[in-house]
Amino acid sequence: MPETDPANTARPRTQRPRGADDLAILLPGGGARGAYQVGFLRWVSRNIPDAHFPIVTGVSAGAINAAFLASYRGAQTEAVDRLFDLWSNLTAERVFRTDGPSLGGLVVRWGLRLIAGGARLAPAVQGLVDTSPLRRTLADVFESRDGNIAGIAENIAEGRLWALALLTSHYGTGQSVVWTQGRDLREWARPDRRSRNTALTLDHVLASSALPLFFPAVHLTDGWHGDGGIRLTAPFSPALHLGANRILAVSTRFGASGTIDDANTRRHPPPMQIAGQLLDAVFLDDLDRDALELERINRLLREVAPEKRRGMRPIELLVIRPSVDISRLAAEYEAQLPRAFRHLVRGLGSREVKSPDLLSLLAFEPAYLTRLMELGESDAAANADRIRVLLRSRPRPRGKA
Repeated sequence: MPETDPANTARPRTQRPRGADDLAILLPGGGARGAYQVGFLRWVSRNIPDAHFPIVTGVSAGAINAAFLASYRGAQTEAVDRLFDLWSNLTAERVFRTDGPSLGGLVVRWGLRLIAGGARLAPAVQGLVDTSPLRRTLADVFESRDGNIAGIAENIAEGRLWALALLTSHYGTGQSVVWTQGRDLREWARPDRRSRNTALTLDHVLASSALPLFFPAVHLTDGWHGDGGIRLTAPFSPALHLGANRILAVSTRFGASGTIDDANTRRHPPPMQIAGQLLDAVFLDDLDRDALELERINRLLREVAPEKRRGMRPIELLVIRPSVDISRLAAEYEAQLPRAFRHLVRGLGSREVKSPDLLSLLAFEPAYLTRLMELGESDAAANADRIRVLLRSRPRPRGKA
């Protein structure tokens, strides 16, 4: 299992009703890349209309998709259609302020703070952009005037949802915090991560999707939190703690080809390339490592007789990844970004690399987002047989093969 101590996987994660479904969907982060997940979900809702995800986990932009799926009080097909409409019409202006005075003012404040050398009069800074438009956008999407997310509790009470988990990073402790809302859930703790049962709100969604440095942190009950992908070493852990035996993970990472794609390799890499690699590693690499670890332990368990597994069980895992490099796609739409923001990303070097990872996270532009959703649909269709096998396989009794 993805736990630090594999023996921990032998323990039931929570008291679940006998015969309850054990399927979880994991929607990891990636800023604008989250549109890819909506395309995937659209194919599933249209081609496997009886598909049902009782356990939903979300990280970063995936927290938006996860929270909406878990809170929608209607058919999953309708929920996905609403998400498709949201992402189809999402612009940078609806996520953060893109006007020149706002972006320029924030850049100046950052510069003054650096020059001031920690002086008390140095201006306070939070993020490189002002994300107040995103809060308003999400308030409209979730129809929330007070910050609460209606629908989650109702879906849990009516048996349509077992649990929703949103992940954040606590800037004070460095821990990953798994915020959970569900039925009869037990809190748990590990050295680098822990869970907190709560009524999830827009603040939890905003905190989970707060890209470090670029988006401001969000204050929750116990301190300041940011993107849930930071230092997340075991992304499958929340689903396992919630009782999942089957996990469908929709990654936004394209498998590395190992080739050098930048034309001029003699020049020092621009800030855009370095920052993109750092964020790419923070948000996406651990999912792949955790999947490899999970498969390794699955192979070991299959070599052991069921009665000797001490309650441990193999986990069925399917990870869907983009079939093309999303970062390369983002470069094609850079010219369509708002002028002031486009000027900023070009200053970071967006035109000096062919595969700008950072731009792929921040390019909230309808044509680009629609392209990602189309890619998600086509990749789902290409993996149709594998998806059907996972979604239609019967859940096993806990503790048995």
